[in-house]
Amino acid sequence: MRIMIKVLRGVLTAVLCAVLLLNIWMLVQQTVLKREAPEVLGYSQYIVTTGSMEPNISVGDLILVKAQEEYELGDIVTFHDAGGATVTHRIMGTVSGQFITRGDANNTEDNDLLPPERIIGKLRLVLPGMGYMIEFLRSPLGIVLLVAAGVLLIKLPDWIGSVRETGKRYKH
Repeated sequence: MRIMIKVLRGVLTAVLCAVLLLNIWMLVQQTVLKREAPEVLGYSQYIVTTGSMEPNISVGDLILVKAQEEYELGDIVTFHDAGGATVTHRIMGTVSGQFITRGDANNTEDNDLLPPERIIGKLRLVLPGMGYMIEFLRSPLGIVLLVAAGVLLIKLPDWIGSVRETGKRYKH
């Protein structure tokens, strides 16, 4: 039983450390390197803020996108619109080498044609509701709680062990 607890403690500690380091790396990319969309292994993450792609992608979902050589009809892509906003919509067609896009929940195509150079990447993964958790973990309170959870995970078994030893000494 003790070996299993030690293994579980090691795994959880590694996961918490990885999440903390990943979080710090993403913050450094955004604040120091001034990247709009931090990348890890070529993937950028975005938190969905509108319902234009319902029911496939909802507000609060975390999406991972990756740049591709080519994009095809039906691909869901994240791009900068003519005004500079980041949008995730489906490619509905092409005209003169540019794409026609539309949100799945929208009745009409987007007003502007999308040149390929404004595409950030193709949707690779949707993690439902994870955007809310990511936003929290990026907050100062989230980082503090993540560090506190790591410290507790590492030190709590030692503290419990010392309390047990102290209790055994006083029972005799």
